[in-house]
Amino acid sequence: MTAQLDEFRGLEWVEIRGFGMEPQWTVEPDLDAIKRTIEEIKPSQEIEVNFMVQGAFNKIYAVKAGDETFIMRVSLPIDPRYKTLSEIATLNWISENTSLPVPQVIDYQPERETSAVNFEWILMTRLPGKPLADMWKTMQYTAKKQLVQQIAMYSASVFRQHFHSIGNLFPDSGNQIGRIVSLSFFYGDHIRQDIYRGPFETSRDWLAARLSLHEHDCRSILGILGRQEELSSDEEAEKEDAERTLGIIERLRTQLDRVFPSTTDSPEPTVLLHDDLSQNNILVDENGKLTGVVGWECVSALPLWKACSYPAFLQGPTRNNPLDLRRYDIHDPDTLYWEHLEHYEKTMLRQYFLDEMRRLEPKWIEKFNATQVKRDFDEAVLFCDDGFAAGDIKTWLDELATAEEPMNVRSIKEINESRWAVH
Repeated sequence: MTAQLDEFRGLEWVEIRGFGMEPQWTVEPDLDAIKRTIEEIKPSQEIEVNFMVQGAFNKIYAVKAGDETFIMRVSLPIDPRYKTLSEIATLNWISENTSLPVPQVIDYQPERETSAVNFEWILMTRLPGKPLADMWKTMQYTAKKQLVQQIAMYSASVFRQHFHSIGNLFPDSGNQIGRIVSLSFFYGDHIRQDIYRGPFETSRDWLAARLSLHEHDCRSILGILGRQEELSSDEEAEKEDAERTLGIIERLRTQLDRVFPSTTDSPEPTVLLHDDLSQNNILVDENGKLTGVVGWECVSALPLWKACSYPAFLQGPTRNNPLDLRRYDIHDPDTLYWEHLEHYEKTMLRQYFLDEMRRLEPKWIEKFNATQVKRDFDEAVLFCDDGFAAGDIKTWLDELATAEEPMNVRSIKEINESRWAVH
């Protein structure tokens, strides 16, 4: 069923030229209502609430209740009820089935109608530490290797614990996968479309659904522009973008059965994948020791080939050779030294991550080595409407169309780096 429009009050998707759409708040959460809500949860304690930061879909508040500290996440209604409920189930599963330090849920409210805050919210423990992004530059390389080892241990542990079908966990589901909670399915007006949202039994079904959403966007744009007698230069560019994207979508569809042939393994085995283990979602102490992982909204059970990839904090350009310090003035604030050092370290750490995964879970490495073309197909679907990525995707599709074996095709990253001659 399509969600009712009034469920989205307070949310507006706004077009940001050149960057697609982003969600914005049209109504601010009431700080007093937040405080009253916490007072009901923590009675007889002095409550202090302060705004901390705004994320893509949330406003985050620091809460002090007596001697305890918490985080209150108030959420935009991007996927009413489902996003909050799935995050609760995901956090509980991770806490019960892995050793990864994650926030503990104190209370939550997925129903706006009964929320004094008038938005969905989660109250959770506040983890110690700072974002890895703030600490990376000063961390010892040995500490970075230790962090990679811990993430590899987590990745191996999760890889061994299979679900079936592609979608999300929900409370009281008995670990059965339900419909998906994912940006592709609630972006812009996608949440209002009466479409199937899973669970998807196969990779092919999941990817085909995402391609259909992209196609709907393009045809909607072309339909609107086609009714106008004259187009401005911006509208002409928008029309060209939509037509280019449709062309890529059609080419991807022609290769879908080739890259993802029919299988008797249905529903497909999946694992819970935090696909944004970025430097902002990993917390470390002053010595670089892992203290927590956050950002568990929209974490889905995804195919094994998708799970067998580098964590986000290790991704980046390839730089195989050590830096020649004679080429840099490290005292110049505009020097490229630190950026290039990070690229080099991450290149080395990616290999260390693979070595650890080979030691911990050989089947992960087997899947990783055999499925790069599937991960590239997923990337091409994700960025099919991105003008900056279009050239690399088209080149990859050209090579895929003529290759005898899809797995022998160069990766999109290799194509990009050869084009820019990164050394």
